[in-house]
Amino acid sequence: PALPGSGIDTPMTVTARDVRSASWAGALVPIDVTSVASGDTTSIRLYGLDGEIDEAARMHLEHVIARDGEQHALEIRLEQLVVKASHHFHDAHVFVVSGWREHAGRHTTGEALDFKLQGVPAAQLAAYLRGLPRVGVGIYTHPRTQYVHLDVRDTSYHWLDGSPPGVTWKERQLRDP
Repeated sequence: PALPGSGIDTPMTVTARDVRSASWAGALVPIDVTSVASGDTTSIRLYGLDGEIDEAARMHLEHVIARDGEQHALEIRLEQLVVKASHHFHDAHVFVVSGWREHAGRHTTGEALDFKLQGVPAAQLAAYLRGLPRVGVGIYTHPRTQYVHLDVRDTSYHWLDGSPPGVTWKERQLRDP
């Protein structure tokens, strides 16, 4: 044993996750995800029964929501937050408006997704997402859009955009309470 104050630490070992601590993962039902661009739909379970991310499910999700039919890697945390939002709203069906795309800021780096949840008003979804740490949440309120932009970032930033599809108005930042 090390002497107190000697500066020698006992190394910690990594152990397998206790099955009981991962039981929450087994209680999650798969969620349905549809790409609005392609019309492709899948049912996905992001977490395995051991509570770890299922990499095959992630890759399948990324392929389904891609606009160009190719898989583009998204940030794991982004995918986790979308799944978390779906489960929060009673396992609501996710409709992805836009995921990865070229020359589009955080979308190009796989850090952003535009989506909506079936039966959940965009304002209600955005209010829930704004309560999460380190996210960018934009709500698009034009009657022909009605979706929410979610991205992962170091400092939260929230905005409102009422411009119609294909038109960009100056967004208005929303204050954090």
